Amino acid sequence: KQWYQRRVRGAMTEDRIARLYPHVQDSLLPRAWSSKDRWHFIKLSRGNLRVHYNGQGKNHRDAASVRATHPIPAACGIYYFEVKIISKGKNGYMGIGLADAKVNMNRLPGWESNSYGYHGDDGNSFCSSGSGKKYGPTFTTGDVIGCCVNMIDNSVFYTKNGMNLGTAFTKVPQDLYPTVGLQSPGEIADANFGDRPFMFDIEGYMLEWQTKLRDQIESHIPLRPQETELDLTLKKLV
Repeated sequence: KQWYQRRVRGAMTEDRIARLYPHVQDSLLPRAWSSKDRWHFIKLSRGNLRVHYNGQGKNHRDAASVRATHPIPAACGIYYFEVKIISKGKNGYMGIGLADAKVNMNRLPGWESNSYGYHGDDGNSFCSSGSGKKYGPTFTTGDVIGCCVNMIDNSVFYTKNGMNLGTAFTKVPQDLYPTVGLQSPGEIADANFGDRPFMFDIEGYMLEWQTKLRDQIESHIPLRPQETELDLTLKKLV
C-alpha cells in the first residue's frame, strides 16, 4: 500500500511540474538543494529539501547559504518556488532568493553581486548589497515564503503565506539559482520546488501572463526590439 501511495504521489508531482513548465526537461529544473554547492555550516536532509544551520551564528561571518542543483531555465518563462520556515532558530536571520553560480555561499542571499534576497528578521530586500531596502513583513516559524522569477519582464516578486508582496527586483539577469541562507543556531527551512501544491496560485499568475502575451502578439506589438530565444519560446507558450 505504501509503495502504491508513493507511486501515485510521484505521478501527481510529475504532472504538476509538466503543467508548470511544459517546454523544459525535468532534468534541467531545480528540484532540490545541492549537496556540493553549499557552505559547510549547512546540513541537508529529507531528500536535500530541508536545510539546517549548524554554525556558531555569532556574526555575519557565520552566514551560510546553499544553491539549488540547477539554475532556472529561461525557457520556463516564469519560475516559482516556496520555502517553509520550520524553525526561525535563535534570531531568524534567514534569507530566501537567488544567486548566480559564482556567488560566495558564506553570505546571505542579496549581500553579494548577482544575488538577490528577502530577509526574515527585518523584511528587507537585498540586491547585490549589504544594505537592504524596505520591502515586506518579517517572517518566522510556520510562514511560507515564495519567490517568483519572471523572465519575460526580468522581475522578481515574493509571496508570504500565499499573498503577493509586490515587485522586489527588476532588471534581473538569467541563469540564477534558487538560494536560501541561514545565520543563527536552530534555523530550519523546507523547500518546495513543485513537488507539492504551492500556497500561492502560480498557475493563475502564469495564465494572466499568457493572456497578456497573446494579446500583444495578436495586436502585433513586439515584446522586445529584437526577438530572443526566450521570445520564441514565449510564442510557443501562448
